[in-house]
Amino acid sequence: MNDHNEHKKDDMSEVEKWMEQFFLDPLTSYMDQLTFRIDLYETHTHIIVEALLPDAEPEDIDIVLEDHNITIAAKKKNKDSCSRTIELPFRVADKRVHAQFANGILEVWIDKNLSGNGKKRYIIISE
Repeated sequence: MNDHNEHKKDDMSEVEKWMEQFFLDPLTSYMDQLTFRIDLYETHTHIIVEALLPDAEPEDIDIVLEDHNITIAAKKKNKDSCSRTIELPFRVADKRVHAQFANGILEVWIDKNLSGNGKKRYIIISE
C-alpha cells in the first residue's frame, strides 16, 4: 500500500516540475501572443488547461487527445485558424477528460484518478 502512495507522490512531483518548466519556457510566452493564451491549474483531482479564445465559437474549436498531447485548434471570427499542442508528463489519452466553454474561455479538465479509453479521441465541449 505504501508503494502505491509513493508512486502517486512521484507522479505529483513530475506534474509540478512539468508545470514549472511550462511557465518558465520562453516559447510559452511567445505562443501566448502569437496564437492564444494557455494557463494551467492543478487541483487535488484535476489538471485544468485553460485557453483564452474570446473570438471563437464552441463549434469552431477542436480538442484532440493523443498519447501525451492535447491539441486545441480554433477558428476565430474574421481570422485564420490557430492551434496549440500541450505535451503532458503522462498519457492524457489514458485519463478521463471533459471540456467546457463559456465567455470566451475553454477549460479542459483532466481527471487525475479516473481512466479514459487510452485511444486518440476528440473531446466534445459542453457549454
